Amino acid sequence: MKDHVFFERTKISKLFLMAAIPGAIGMFASVIYQFIDAIFVSRALGQTAFAAVNLAFPFVVASYAVSDMIAVGSSVLISIRLGKKDYADANRLFTNAVLLILAVTAVLGTFFVSAATWLISFMGAEGELLEMASSYLRVYAAFLPVTAFFFAFDNYLRICGKIKTSMFINVGSSFLIIGLEALFLFALRLPLWSAALASCLAFAVGSLCSALPFFLRKLPLRFQKPRFEWRETWAMGRNGLPSFLSNIAGRITAIVFNALLLSMGGEAAINAYGVMMYVDGFVVSLLYGMCDSLQPAIGYNYGAKKMDRVKKLGISCFLASGIVCLISFALCLAIPGPIAQVFLSTSVNGAEGAEKAIELASQALLVFGFSYLLRWVSYSGQSYVSALERPGASLVISFAYNLVFPLILVGALYSLGLHGIWLNFPLTSVASSLVTIAVIAYLIKKRGLYEEPPSFEEVHEV
Repeated sequence: MKDHVFFERTKISKLFLMAAIPGAIGMFASVIYQFIDAIFVSRALGQTAFAAVNLAFPFVVASYAVSDMIAVGSSVLISIRLGKKDYADANRLFTNAVLLILAVTAVLGTFFVSAATWLISFMGAEGELLEMASSYLRVYAAFLPVTAFFFAFDNYLRICGKIKTSMFINVGSSFLIIGLEALFLFALRLPLWSAALASCLAFAVGSLCSALPFFLRKLPLRFQKPRFEWRETWAMGRNGLPSFLSNIAGRITAIVFNALLLSMGGEAAINAYGVMMYVDGFVVSLLYGMCDSLQPAIGYNYGAKKMDRVKKLGISCFLASGIVCLISFALCLAIPGPIAQVFLSTSVNGAEGAEKAIELASQALLVFGFSYLLRWVSYSGQSYVSALERPGASLVISFAYNLVFPLILVGALYSLGLHGIWLNFPLTSVASSLVTIAVIAYLIKKRGLYEEPPSFEEVHEV
């Protein structure tokens, strides 16, 4: 069991470097492929294709939400049981989670394949835009039962201490996506759906590489005969619910924003919003890579009752996230134009159209950048309390940032038009940060956050 015991014994600063940094690098590789994907699509297929990806992608992310909920929720339970040295129970939970993921993704994949056109048209897309976005979504949905394991096994590899393995698989998959997209879009001149196919094929290879060590029984977690218990399955769902609702709530918000933007400013507004989301995807991937890579260590030490280490790991998570967000804030204010040009200079036809689109995206980035002044508070706080098996608290933070405040502000700022959409993000960060601070203060003062790890019955009271 040496692969994960280092969570308990390694010096905090070294543990951070061994866990968070490789995790951040792995996620950085994944976001680089998304950047290049956007650039390839805009250069090879133009403005409408870039807008189609931005319309379809919220549904793509939503299709992974349930499997991600199971993976994240089970990871919390497994990490705590490993900390308690209850290896048999950890293996059983691992096996159950994998089977559940396979079942739900088969159902969801079928649904999104059949409903793709209706979902995209619901936002007001028509003609070529509708056809492109629908075909893009259908390819992702068809591969869902295979590709979902790419993200699920990433959680389980980190639990087993194989953080570098996870990093290398992420990096390798990203390079494979880039290579396949270059082949499909530029050499073979295939339409937009081929960009989705490139990603799915690479994720399928990554899923196989991630699963192989578990089948070879070379890791602390191993497959065994499954035995489902209702309350443990419910616990998986409850612990993963914040991640699920974060994905779903964020996608609902994105769908609402896309529909409004399409009516207010057409494809140019959709593309400006897309630039913002690619920037945010870059930042959030780094936050995810650091904070979620530390979750197994936090959960393990929590299960082992080493609360001093739990606190220090939490502080490391907050500090690192704060630094990433402050750098992102500075870049959005310093070079909004060049950032927009990366995505939009070749995604529109004609110099006049390009200048207008870049100007709109630059204005959006200038406002959007202020959200990073406090974005790290809610993200780190949600990840931290989730690692301590406080799903209710994590849910409150996630819901506040991803759904409640954005939709309230959509109505409050509607009269400002596009500027109201851009202002929504920094104001949401301020409000959700205040909620996060209040939730953590409540858990510490009223609920004994750093006392004995709660029982199953106690943990679901909050």
